[in-house]
Amino acid sequence: MESSPCINLKVKPYLASFITNLYGDPVNLDKDSPESRILRKFIRKSPEGETPEPEESANLTVLLPYFKEADPRVYNHLPTSGKKLLEESFHQILVRNMLDEIGNLDTYFSGKISSLVEAWMEKHGIEYSETNWNTISQKYYRLRKKYVKHN
Repeated sequence: MESSPCINLKVKPYLASFITNLYGDPVNLDKDSPESRILRKFIRKSPEGETPEPEESANLTVLLPYFKEADPRVYNHLPTSGKKLLEESFHQILVRNMLDEIGNLDTYFSGKISSLVEAWMEKHGIEYSETNWNTISQKYYRLRKKYVKHN
């Protein structure tokens, strides 16, 4: 059986965990999602003589949906700038989810915010490590300072 065409990305480990927990591994996007629209807009034919190879350091694999105007068997190359755009879009999903889930509880929760962050990480399949915890908690504290407490 022929494998489905895909795009391989190298993203921060916590983001890879979050996205695969949300969409599966490999990532299977909704055809009309903003991320699929990014793929549809920026995907192109592989350069002549080049076959798509998995990136050695990639930690996130995204299946290419079928687009009638861009068959993924032919159009399966996403330039570096398109990969960066896709990563930024995935990051925005994480930020919106964090604000929605932790931010709403933060208003009513009288305990430690660090406990909320840890529970959120566990819920979304993000491995607890000092690096992941520090990164996620700092992101939340910055978001909280910027959006939650001022609105």
